[in-house]
Amino acid sequence: VLANLLLSALIVLAYALWFAPAAPRLAVLDVGELYRLKETQVAKVLVKLDATHEDRALALQRASAFGLEMTNLIQSLPEECHCLILARGAVVGPAPLLPDLTPEVRRRLGL
Repeated sequence: VLANLLLSALIVLAYALWFAPAAPRLAVLDVGELYRLKETQVAKVLVKLDATHEDRALALQRASAFGLEMTNLIQSLPEECHCLILARGAVVGPAPLLPDLTPEVRRRLGL
């Protein structure tokens, strides 16, 4: 009986370590904050008194390309971090154990 118990425990442990799917790693991303930062960045250029027409046009062009840039980055992030990314607004309450990818994405986007 003891040998059977030990063998059963060993089989369950081996299954848990090698065959059972691992729980997905989770991370959060505050997409709203990224859009607010980009909006602020563009607004600063647009209201700047000494900004040229070219500066303003370039700022508007970058703002219109921002959505596509964000989409591409968000699609590539799960492969890079090997994690499931949740929108910060979808997480109820504080999430101190979840890594926040927002600073890294902010750095990549130049915000």
